[in-house]
Amino acid sequence: MVAIKKPLHPIFYAWLMMIAGLLFFPPATFAEVNNYIHDKPYEAPPYIPPPPPISKVHLTDNKDGTITDQQGLMWTQKDSHADLGKCLNWYQSYDYVKNLKTGGYNDWRMPTTWEMYSIYDDTIENVMAWDHDPENPLHLHALFADGAAYWYWSRDKQDTDLTDCCAPTFYFVTGLSNVRRLSMCTNGGVRAVRNAQ
Repeated sequence: MVAIKKPLHPIFYAWLMMIAGLLFFPPATFAEVNNYIHDKPYEAPPYIPPPPPISKVHLTDNKDGTITDQQGLMWTQKDSHADLGKCLNWYQSYDYVKNLKTGGYNDWRMPTTWEMYSIYDDTIENVMAWDHDPENPLHLHALFADGAAYWYWSRDKQDTDLTDCCAPTFYFVTGLSNVRRLSMCTNGGVRAVRNAQ
């Protein structure tokens, strides 16, 4: 008759694992533990603020109601809201720009979304919108005129079968682009641009 071996008790295996752990991972000595004990409270080094972010926007005031940016684009110093004191929808913005003679130039046009991004400066905030709301500062340089619109129409109007759709706008509070109905107006307008070179 074959004898069946009784399995060892689980406690035996637990003791075996503990002994193996002591052999291969001996506990830290008192001297080693003492290295982590400080004789006085920790004092953090003084806070040094990081340097301010560097702006990617470089503007030149042409002293004639126009501003030239780092990409060779010339912008009107006043947008339509600062100029007229009211918002404009897309059609009104198109007519406004077409008839501009700012700086003695007559080739002004509506900007693209990417062109507007070139004057969006996320390193600065200026309370310069038409209602001067401190909760919604614009990321526009102070060289641009006070009384500005919050967002500008893009010339990239979408051709659809819908009668009132649509064109991108650029919101200078957040730097985001939104698509709006062409008849929308509230807080918006246009800032004209031309190729300076």
